[in-house]
Amino acid sequence: MDRFDHLYLTLPRRLEVLIQEIHHLEARMAEERKALEAMVPVPVHWRRVKCGKDRCTRCPHGPYPYLRLKKDGKWRWKYLGKGWQPPEGFTRAGEFRERLARYRRIVERLVELREKLRELERGLRL
Repeated sequence: MDRFDHLYLTLPRRLEVLIQEIHHLEARMAEERKALEAMVPVPVHWRRVKCGKDRCTRCPHGPYPYLRLKKDGKWRWKYLGKGWQPPEGFTRAGEFRERLARYRRIVERLVELREKLRELERGLRL
Protein backbone atom coordinates (compact mmCIF):
# COMPACT_ATOMS: atom_id res chain seq x y z
CA MET A 1 0.00 0.00 0.00
CA ASP A 2 1.55 3.32 -0.95
CA ARG A 3 1.40 6.45 1.17
CA PHE A 4 -1.52 8.02 -0.79
CA ASP A 5 -3.91 5.02 -0.58
CA HIS A 6 -5.45 6.31 2.67
CA LEU A 7 -6.54 9.46 0.80
CA TYR A 8 -8.48 7.43 -1.74
CA LEU A 9 -10.19 5.47 1.00
CA THR A 10 -11.30 8.52 2.95
CA LEU A 11 -12.00 10.86 0.04
CA PRO A 12 -15.35 9.27 -0.99
CA ARG A 13 -16.49 9.31 2.64
CA ARG A 14 -15.40 12.95 3.00
CA LEU A 15 -17.34 13.76 -0.16
CA GLU A 16 -20.44 12.02 1.18
CA VAL A 17 -20.33 13.91 4.48
CA LEU A 18 -19.75 17.20 2.70
CA ILE A 19 -22.68 16.63 0.35
CA GLN A 20 -24.95 15.74 3.28
CA GLU A 21 -24.00 18.95 5.08
CA ILE A 22 -24.62 20.98 1.92
CA HIS A 23 -28.11 19.46 1.55
CA HIS A 24 -28.88 20.16 5.20
CA LEU A 25 -27.75 23.79 4.89
CA GLU A 26 -29.71 24.28 1.67
CA ALA A 27 -32.87 23.10 3.47
CA ARG A 28 -32.16 25.47 6.40
CA MET A 29 -31.49 28.31 3.98
CA ALA A 30 -34.86 27.74 2.29
CA GLU A 31 -36.61 27.79 5.71
CA GLU A 32 -34.83 30.99 6.71
CA ARG A 33 -35.67 32.62 3.37
CA LYS A 34 -39.37 31.81 3.82
CA ALA A 35 -39.31 33.22 7.35
CA LEU A 36 -37.58 36.40 6.13
CA GLU A 37 -40.10 36.85 3.32
CA ALA A 38 -42.94 36.57 5.85
CA MET A 39 -41.46 39.29 8.05
CA VAL A 40 -42.26 42.94 7.49
CA PRO A 41 -39.67 44.99 9.36
CA VAL A 42 -40.56 48.30 10.93
CA PRO A 43 -37.70 50.80 10.66
CA VAL A 44 -38.35 52.05 14.19
CA HIS A 45 -35.60 52.68 16.70
CA TRP A 46 -36.35 52.82 20.41
CA ARG A 47 -34.19 55.60 21.82
CA ARG A 48 -33.54 57.01 25.26
CA VAL A 49 -33.37 60.82 25.08
CA LYS A 50 -32.30 63.65 27.36
CA CYS A 51 -34.95 66.23 28.23
CA GLY A 52 -32.52 69.15 28.38
CA LYS A 53 -33.47 70.36 31.86
CA ASP A 54 -30.48 71.32 34.00
CA ARG A 55 -31.76 69.75 37.22
CA CYS A 56 -33.21 66.54 35.79
CA THR A 57 -31.83 63.54 37.67
CA ARG A 58 -33.71 60.91 35.63
CA CYS A 59 -32.17 61.52 32.19
CA PRO A 60 -32.19 59.92 29.76
CA HIS A 61 -35.91 59.22 29.44
CA GLY A 62 -37.64 56.59 27.37
CA PRO A 63 -37.25 54.49 25.42
CA TYR A 64 -39.37 56.30 22.81
CA PRO A 65 -40.08 55.24 19.22
CA TYR A 66 -38.35 57.16 16.42
CA LEU A 67 -38.21 56.72 12.67
CA ARG A 68 -34.86 57.25 11.03
CA LEU A 69 -35.45 59.09 7.75
CA LYS A 70 -33.14 60.47 5.12
CA LYS A 71 -34.03 64.07 4.30
CA ASP A 72 -31.95 66.36 2.06
CA GLY A 73 -29.13 63.81 2.09
CA LYS A 74 -28.94 63.68 5.91
CA TRP A 75 -30.34 61.22 8.40
CA ARG A 76 -33.02 62.67 10.69
CA TRP A 77 -35.03 61.31 13.62
CA LYS A 78 -38.83 61.62 13.68
CA TYR A 79 -40.60 61.08 17.01
CA LEU A 80 -43.61 58.75 16.69
CA GLY A 81 -45.25 59.44 20.05
CA LYS A 82 -45.01 57.99 23.51
CA GLY A 83 -47.77 55.38 23.11
CA TRP A 84 -46.88 54.23 19.58
CA GLN A 85 -47.24 50.50 18.92
CA PRO A 86 -46.15 48.62 15.79
CA PRO A 87 -48.99 47.69 13.41
CA GLU A 88 -50.25 44.11 13.45
CA GLY A 89 -47.96 41.74 11.56
CA PHE A 90 -44.89 43.96 11.66
CA THR A 91 -41.58 42.86 13.11
CA ARG A 92 -39.09 44.87 15.13
CA ALA A 93 -36.07 45.84 13.06
CA GLY A 94 -33.66 44.09 15.47
CA GLU A 95 -35.46 40.78 15.11
CA PHE A 96 -35.38 41.10 11.31
CA ARG A 97 -31.65 41.94 11.34
CA GLU A 98 -30.88 38.92 13.55
CA ARG A 99 -32.70 36.57 11.20
CA LEU A 100 -31.03 38.18 8.18
CA ALA A 101 -27.61 37.74 9.82
CA ARG A 102 -28.40 34.06 10.48
CA TYR A 103 -29.40 33.62 6.81
CA ARG A 104 -26.16 35.28 5.65
CA ARG A 105 -24.06 32.98 7.88
CA ILE A 106 -25.75 29.96 6.27
CA VAL A 107 -25.03 31.33 2.79
CA GLU A 108 -21.36 31.98 3.69
CA ARG A 109 -21.00 28.45 5.05
CA LEU A 110 -22.57 27.01 1.88
CA VAL A 111 -20.09 28.92 -0.26
CA GLU A 112 -17.21 27.49 1.82
CA LEU A 113 -18.55 23.94 1.58
CA ARG A 114 -19.13 24.14 -2.15
CA GLU A 115 -15.55 25.32 -2.63
CA LYS A 116 -14.32 22.36 -0.55
CA LEU A 117 -16.50 20.06 -2.65
CA ARG A 118 -14.91 21.39 -5.86
CA GLU A 119 -11.45 20.82 -4.36
CA LEU A 120 -12.31 17.24 -3.38
CA GLU A 121 -13.79 16.55 -6.81
CA ARG A 122 -10.61 17.86 -8.45
CA GLY A 123 -8.66 15.52 -6.16
CA LEU A 124 -10.72 12.55 -7.36
CA ARG A 125 -9.97 13.33 -11.01
CA LEU A 126 -6.17 13.20 -10.47
